[in-house]
Amino acid sequence: MACFKLEHRVPWRDVDLAAVVNYPRFLSYFEMAELEWVRSLGEDYLGLLEEMNIWLPRAAAHCNFRAPAHLSDLLSIEIGLERLGRSSATVAYEIYRLPERELIVDGYVVMASVSRESFKPVPLPEKLKDMLLTLKPEE
Repeated sequence: MACFKLEHRVPWRDVDLAAVVNYPRFLSYFEMAELEWVRSLGEDYLGLLEEMNIWLPRAAAHCNFRAPAHLSDLLSIEIGLERLGRSSATVAYEIYRLPERELIVDGYVVMASVSRESFKPVPLPEKLKDMLLTLKPEE
């Protein structure tokens, strides 16, 4: 599935007293990988949104917790495009513990393209569609 991968070592700030990653942190890991993916394409996320005159709020987010991640675990956060619609895109995520590649979390977010002025849905800009298509697995 993955077309972009980011490695991340779990820091203290992300764990509870049992040294297990707090479940909401995984959504932050999704976001971190998305920002790095945009940067890997030579773009600045905020500048890109300004250039396209849109916002990309999340319409939905879902996580399946498969196994715990612990302090100092090395994780691979992987992104792939699940669905590209007229004014939204569904981006899938998988997080693995390395080096075993044990699946820790999988999930997705639905990002909606909205006008910066009205916050009403607008079509995904072509530039963003092209960028998102880089996350589509080869068939």
